[in-house]
Amino acid sequence: MRHKSRCRVEQNNPAKRSGEIKMRVTRYSFLLIVGLMLTIGISTAFASADDSGKKRPKDAGTLSIRTTEEAFPVKIDGVERGMTGVGTPAEYYLTPGTHTVEVLGPNGKIWKSQIEIRRGQKHCVCLKIVRETISRPCPYNFQLGGPDRVNEGDLVTFAAVNTGSAPVPIRYAWTVSPGTMKVDGQGTPTITVDSTGLGGRTINAELDVNDDVYDNKCRQVISVPTDVTPRKPDEPLKYILCDEFESRTADDDKARLDNCSIQVQNIPDAQLYIYIYQGTDRASMTRNTYDRLSKRALDYLVKSRGIDPRRIILQKGSDRARSTYQIYIVPPSAILPVIQ
Repeated sequence: MRHKSRCRVEQNNPAKRSGEIKMRVTRYSFLLIVGLMLTIGISTAFASADDSGKKRPKDAGTLSIRTTEEAFPVKIDGVERGMTGVGTPAEYYLTPGTHTVEVLGPNGKIWKSQIEIRRGQKHCVCLKIVRETISRPCPYNFQLGGPDRVNEGDLVTFAAVNTGSAPVPIRYAWTVSPGTMKVDGQGTPTITVDSTGLGGRTINAELDVNDDVYDNKCRQVISVPTDVTPRKPDEPLKYILCDEFESRTADDDKARLDNCSIQVQNIPDAQLYIYIYQGTDRASMTRNTYDRLSKRALDYLVKSRGIDPRRIILQKGSDRARSTYQIYIVPPSAILPVIQ
């Protein structure tokens, strides 16, 4: 079984190369560096306008605002007044009293304060934009599994397994090449591909995984190849061992039968051979007997999965420690499995 995990974005991240996918989020905040009052002379010259957009009022005070790196919009008492200064502060004449001052930063971040302006005094504000990058593991991290090599005519299953910390709503988009084959399971974590006619070629299954919450921050594109060994012209078809498992509960058994029922329906005229080995433990001898399991399997496959009963062959195998299913898919003209 081959497992691969690879992310399309941020390939230079060392953590990505080791298989761990991380999500980065940048947050912005304001840091007040300076906030002070200065007494100024009445004859000092200023570049900014007053409350009305005209000359400085006689009894005005001054608001001086500077931000680091770049300028940002300024609102005073809910009205846009201009931009902050960078290097040289921007200055605004205001009438004495308390004013609401807002600086509109990146990503909707707002610095807001109530500032008291006094006659003949300057109130200086210097703000620094703080950028904080948060890096944490994504809640999902998929590995894609598939066989290294199969024989032509085999059904190939590719399965994606989430090794992340928490389940999230996931979207599965599969791309399988060559594109001429039938693919079952699109939109789910597991797909099945028929390798008939692909002898000597390679099946490449690629999965694009993303979600409704983090989207491209955690998005993965992973792929795995499977080589198809061509069948010799005179070589008869072989049966396919679909599954083998111990019987536990009715629901568990039905879930395992589902996979084989899907596969057999994708091969015209193929038959489903189900061998049931009688267990010798107490549970097998009382509730998981051959008669009970065979009847339950037949009823489920015919009534719930819609399989023609003529395509289902049930046989009893030798005793085992626990009651066990062994399920084969036998294409037309294929040799039959030999059981003990």
